[in-house]
Amino acid sequence: MPVFDIHNYLGGSVIPGVSHNAAAIQSTLQERGIESAMLYSNHARYVDPLSGNRILRAMIDQSKNLYGCLITHTNRVEASITVLRELMGSPKFLAMAITGVHPEEPVRKVVADEILNAYRRFSKPLILYTPNAAAVEAAHEIARAFSMIKVVLLGMGGEDWRSAIAAAHTTTNIYLETSGVLDRVKLPSAVDVLGTHRILFGSGAPQVDVSAAMGLIEDSAISAEAKHRILYDNARRLFGLSD
Repeated sequence: MPVFDIHNYLGGSVIPGVSHNAAAIQSTLQERGIESAMLYSNHARYVDPLSGNRILRAMIDQSKNLYGCLITHTNRVEASITVLRELMGSPKFLAMAITGVHPEEPVRKVVADEILNAYRRFSKPLILYTPNAAAVEAAHEIARAFSMIKVVLLGMGGEDWRSAIAAAHTTTNIYLETSGVLDRVKLPSAVDVLGTHRILFGSGAPQVDVSAAMGLIEDSAISAEAKHRILYDNARRLFGLSD
């Protein structure tokens, strides 16, 4: 069964040689049975969106099965819009993520408006970090305000995953990504409420063990067809990729 991991990082591993270049990332993915992945630059996330996203662009351009998610900052608006306009037109960048000063901090619409308005013309999905209920609430507000943009809740609310399912249930442009807590109840619960077409597999590697993230899907009490959609087909459709 093919797998597309929509949540994987360039850099950030404490183990030397892991997740620091295309060859190392592809080798790790292949060992775990993952065919393709969308990468996020930790340098762009924590240091500089300009240089971090440009380095990521240079790397994914040389890698057939690796794609990028451009990271922008609510506290670096000018630099974020500059790199957005420079790189987002590339077919190798499948989505844009917005982050704040701290990973746990909700991204509020009022501080993200300028970036969001610059992004609308690209007609690509938006990724929002949702490690808790407060972040889900803020992402829900953005999804309602920008109903033409498909919004992916990265981390699915963490321990507050029920709030993420509720948000997706009431707002049809919200998609859920499976990383976050490894709670075996959350995936069947999401499928029961939403069906399978708005749930996407993501590991959060290298900070998270890919095998554990895969196990959450593989060991779940859902059908083989549902697993195929979550692990691969939904990402292919959402990001407009060929089979």
